[in-house]
Amino acid sequence: MPDDLMPNDQNSTPRIEEPPVDPLHDTQPRPPQEMQQPMQQQPRSSAHPLLLATVFFGTICLCVMLVGLAGFAGYRDGLATNDARITQTLATGIAEQYEAGITDLAQGYPELAEARFAWIVETIQAPPQYARDSRVQLALARTIAAYTPTPLATAPPAATATATPSPSPAVSATPTPPPPPTEPAATNTLSPTDPAHLYNQADISMRVFRYEDAIEWLDLLRSLAPDYRAAEVQAMLMEALTEQGKAYLRGWNEDGEDKLMRGVLLIYRADDIGTVEPSTLLGEAYFVENYVNARNYVNGRQYALALPVLTELCNINCGWGYRGITVRDLLDRANAGS
Repeated sequence: MPDDLMPNDQNSTPRIEEPPVDPLHDTQPRPPQEMQQPMQQQPRSSAHPLLLATVFFGTICLCVMLVGLAGFAGYRDGLATNDARITQTLATGIAEQYEAGITDLAQGYPELAEARFAWIVETIQAPPQYARDSRVQLALARTIAAYTPTPLATAPPAATATATPSPSPAVSATPTPPPPPTEPAATNTLSPTDPAHLYNQADISMRVFRYEDAIEWLDLLRSLAPDYRAAEVQAMLMEALTEQGKAYLRGWNEDGEDKLMRGVLLIYRADDIGTVEPSTLLGEAYFVENYVNARNYVNGRQYALALPVLTELCNINCGWGYRGITVRDLLDRANAGS
């Protein structure tokens, strides 16, 4: 029996015939079938519409906020520029009116000078760095305007002969007797800027409780003759400042105008000159000054600035008020607006 047809041993493996090798065949190794297929691109998942809307809305809000901040900054810069321009214009106007008032006084027009200095001192209440000595010039202009010297006595007219008709055809000239002689009127020899005259005017104003007039007379006297009866002038000025300031702080002025800050300034000025009596009046002026500042803050809607001031005032006297507006009322408005 041929060897290839003989049965193999049980432990031997059957021999497998290999196919013939083609020398022209490509024998390069190839990747598996599943790897040869191109990878298909996974479809992208679309973003959630709510997320897109949120991002879009947030971007719009950010842009609006940036534009608003830029506009607010420009608004504040514009206000600052406008305030500086107004201040410069006002300072120029004050300087022009001051120079014109000095010229009017020198040329003999006290009424016109009085109007100019009154505009500086009373109408716009210019600060000292702009007003300079306008208060003194105002008092001087009013003094000169109010001063009217008594005219000198003149000699009586000479007697003249007048024709008196009579029944007879003859005409006789009867002389008219001269009027009895009169005493010559005393002339006012005091100058309107004489220290004695200024002191007398201030004293008269104090006696009739016209303290503002007395302050003007005394200021003019101290500027022209600072050594004239200095102790008496200072005592009189202290009394005028204290009494007028107290009247303004407590709303006793007859004109009914809001002159709280004027009262505060008068009390502070009296404190610079001497000792304010009673001593509680100085604390009252400090309280009123804070009240006015807080009221201005509230009226200007600056509640953040008004709240700490009003809280401090309310701890002292929450029921104090001026013209029906108490500290409590301002504090409630500030709390409601903040």
